[in-house]
Amino acid sequence: MEQYDVLVIGGGPGGYSLGIAAARKGLKVALFEKEHLGGTCLNVGCIPTKYLVDKANAMEKVRALVKQEIFRDAGSFSFKQIQKGKSEVTGKLVNGVKFLLKKAGAAVIEGEATLQKNCIVTCGGREYQGKHVVIATGSVPMMIPVPGHEYCIDSTGALNLASLPRSMTVMGGGVIGLELACAFAAYGTEVTVVEMLPELMPHEQPEAVRILVNALKKQGIALKTGAKMLRIEKNGGLLRAVYERDGQEQHTDCEQVLMAAGRKTNLTGIDAAALGLQLDQKNCIVVDSHQRTSLPGVYAIGDVVGGYQLAHAAYAEGEAALADILGEEKPYGTMLVPVCTYTIPCFASVGMTTGKAKEAGYEPALGSFDYGANGMALAEGASGAVFVVADKATTKTLGVTIVGENSSEMIAMAASAVADGLTVEQWEQMIVAHPSLCEMVREAALDAFGRSVHKG
Repeated sequence: MEQYDVLVIGGGPGGYSLGIAAARKGLKVALFEKEHLGGTCLNVGCIPTKYLVDKANAMEKVRALVKQEIFRDAGSFSFKQIQKGKSEVTGKLVNGVKFLLKKAGAAVIEGEATLQKNCIVTCGGREYQGKHVVIATGSVPMMIPVPGHEYCIDSTGALNLASLPRSMTVMGGGVIGLELACAFAAYGTEVTVVEMLPELMPHEQPEAVRILVNALKKQGIALKTGAKMLRIEKNGGLLRAVYERDGQEQHTDCEQVLMAAGRKTNLTGIDAAALGLQLDQKNCIVVDSHQRTSLPGVYAIGDVVGGYQLAHAAYAEGEAALADILGEEKPYGTMLVPVCTYTIPCFASVGMTTGKAKEAGYEPALGSFDYGANGMALAEGASGAVFVVADKATTKTLGVTIVGENSSEMIAMAASAVADGLTVEQWEQMIVAHPSLCEMVREAALDAFGRSVHKG
């Protein structure tokens, strides 16, 4: 039986980053991956989706310039070449992960791994003994068993379409559904989003959500909220998505139905009951703030533990687990996680909304600043707004929401401000480069207390 310090099951963002870091620390590491290094994120998730959205966003900007008669026409595009470019980017990143693992000295074992008791992992008929095991098996698309669900495609299928459908119904108005809805709508597909909840993004700052909803509608995306999908059926050469809304049965005919109802934990190779591994009600592995499971020496990170199903959350969880393995103190539970939805425009948030602040016992002050009053945003033709939630008593920053171009970049500055609890006086003492979009974060923070100079 081969002996290792750390056995990592799963080569997604959390698994491969922990494997590289552990090997660089001098630990003997083996990483098991049954499909592709990089996991969902690099291969059929974050990166390919963002590639499609980026090209779609570029076309939307060109169209806006055509309307202003700055450009003469919007030009044409090749969906085939876009798909080719997406594959090239994904391949480059996957090869980069392989290189880093090899350079660090981590062994990569291809095949489906099975966790046994006492930190033993079997794969391909061989046994591997670890001092520690890290479960990073990720998640898989969730298929809702409505009648006719076999006619649907999931997010992986949508990313790999050889040609653009003329029409598409997206079942689910969450992150995956909205991102792909924006991309396909920009490419010319007639898109309808069917969401069971009465409103989109109910846990986000409502003022920011309204801006996004209006932008989605302007792109021609039909939003059917408060709608329960009943069945998918064939209607000639099309599919018919039938749903109940406002007490009535309604339907949308389309070429494709994308089921984007979220993701569920992937426990392949993990027999929780036989191992005595504790799971929660959502079938996620239960961990503490150091990512330790109920099994001695066994950790779990990434989508398989639930919570934020985000690559950067998995990175942080991996860092917390490795720190504990090394005897260091770095609990994940104390970390602040920014959340980005790569719609058009992008939606990013970190910390508390006004609603969450009230629930936590604060009296929140809400500041805002519109893209239309920012020089860089006007120069770039960008629209949106920044919202900052602060505590009235201490003036400390509690949360930031940004809806608009480059919000996924600006949210890093905002996350630092929330983590440090910047006061209005500290915001006043900060100098932000001009012209820049980041100026708006400072202006919104000052506006929470009526101190923004550039807001009328």
